[in-house]
Amino acid sequence: MKAFCFSPKIIFYALFFSSTTVAFAQPTDLPLKQIAPGIFQLGSVRLNKEQRTIQFPATINMTNGLVEYLLVNGTGKLHESVLKTETEPSQIHVAFLFIGANGAATNATGTNISGDTFTIELNWKNADGEKHPRAENLIFNSKSKSPMSKEGWIYNGSKVIDGTFIAQRDGSIVSIISDSLALANCRQPERDNDEIWFVNTNAVPPLNTKMEVTFKLEWPQKSTKGTK
Repeated sequence: MKAFCFSPKIIFYALFFSSTTVAFAQPTDLPLKQIAPGIFQLGSVRLNKEQRTIQFPATINMTNGLVEYLLVNGTGKLHESVLKTETEPSQIHVAFLFIGANGAATNATGTNISGDTFTIELNWKNADGEKHPRAENLIFNSKSKSPMSKEGWIYNGSKVIDGTFIAQRDGSIVSIISDSLALANCRQPERDNDEIWFVNTNAVPPLNTKMEVTFKLEWPQKSTKGTK
């Protein structure tokens, strides 16, 4: 097993020169371990450079109610997120850079969010065996009266404000409602409507169910410029 330790300076440049222009207020060494050919471990994140995937653990945080986020960590808005994780947003961001993501082209705010397209798959086990649905299955659109359509997700990479990486500060990883400060957003046409997205009670497993989240970067990329 090979271990690579990236200094704060190296991490800063990896982030600063990405198009997401992300920096940390207090950077720290992050050990990157190669655990198999092309497969690396970064904290709780496992990444596969060839398959362009990122994997990390999460749990079910809500089993009913209105939601605005698919995934946050402990500092995020837990009262409106389907999933929660102990994984740091900064580690997910670094992993995305290593598998070839670029994120948004600017550090501007607004709902016109651009970035890299990717899919999200969830994997857990119950008495019936292994389950591996797309993340959209756990979200219900009350307007269309159906699960969220499989449009995929946008990796925009959050933003830096006064030298602070906001996704790390706020714990916002994947947002359903347009949030340029989160790491990623959904591609739904009605993602600005915060009154129609609910936990899909017909598909969600019990509260605190442990699972593995897989982000898979689409390649070649489809343009998300101007996605609203």
